[in-house]
Amino acid sequence: MDTCITVWQWPQEERWYDEGVRQSLGLISEAGFTHINWNPDSGNSYMLSDAEIAFTADMVRASGLKVKSVHGSNGRNPISEVRWRKDRRVGMETRRDILSPHEWQRKSGVELVKNRVALASAFGSPDIVMHIDITDEVFRSTEAGAAFFAPLWTSLEELQPYCLEEKVRIAVETLFCASASNFLQLYDRLFARFPAEFIGLCLDTGHWEMIAPGSWSVMEQFGDRLITTHINDNFGATDDHLLPFDGRIDWESVTRAIAATNYESPLNLETHIDRYSMPEGAFYQRAHKVAVRLEEQISAYRAMPRGVRKAGQGRGVL
Repeated sequence: MDTCITVWQWPQEERWYDEGVRQSLGLISEAGFTHINWNPDSGNSYMLSDAEIAFTADMVRASGLKVKSVHGSNGRNPISEVRWRKDRRVGMETRRDILSPHEWQRKSGVELVKNRVALASAFGSPDIVMHIDITDEVFRSTEAGAAFFAPLWTSLEELQPYCLEEKVRIAVETLFCASASNFLQLYDRLFARFPAEFIGLCLDTGHWEMIAPGSWSVMEQFGDRLITTHINDNFGATDDHLLPFDGRIDWESVTRAIAATNYESPLNLETHIDRYSMPEGAFYQRAHKVAVRLEEQISAYRAMPRGVRKAGQGRGVL
């Protein structure tokens, strides 16, 4: 059975990028996982060199693990780029931004996203995950919407031919920086404008629980565009990224919703090791049992007649 978990970076460790990540990959493989979600450098504006991309792809390939997904850059990320000499303060700069009205800055953001697409291509990963950070203000007026969407559409139109050439799709993650209804509006516009072979949905279960508790409306409306997952749990107040069954999410309803789509397993556990007071290897061992439980739940629902599955019958399979 295929199973997947996220590999993280731990920059406090010396040589985390090669020795540290290589150790994590070994422990993940030993626990029984077959796939990883690549998370190092996620969401920031670091540009990977060709040598880094080649090294990283070779390192993962040597581990025997496959890459299910890459958490890419968001194309607009502030990063601690400058540490002032006198007082050691950190200067935060956003030099790359796919949503910028300044053309040089917007194009720099596009280059950043392409950099992660190149990494995913080297991995043989079918997608990269990207945040589109809307706020509720975007939908309060025609002017605010136009200011937000004009550079976004231009940036995505520039990315589309490159993604299609590299056979890497963009998966837009469910976030919690706006209301659920406004995220549904965003996905409606995105998926109406761009084809499924270019862009789709990343379901982060913890994020969606925070803005739409107990509801999987995003799956009901856009399950046909689901291409990757960030599976994690919480108690509805903070973005805990716990292992499933350690929070309050109803995993029976989640797996039933996913089973009703054409999503290609495995699910990806995006869960933080540092939430648990246990050795890294023990964490992966426990996480693998959870991953198997969820995959079995998906399989059980898919084995049911579609009418029964869609009606929400057949409960208690967990």
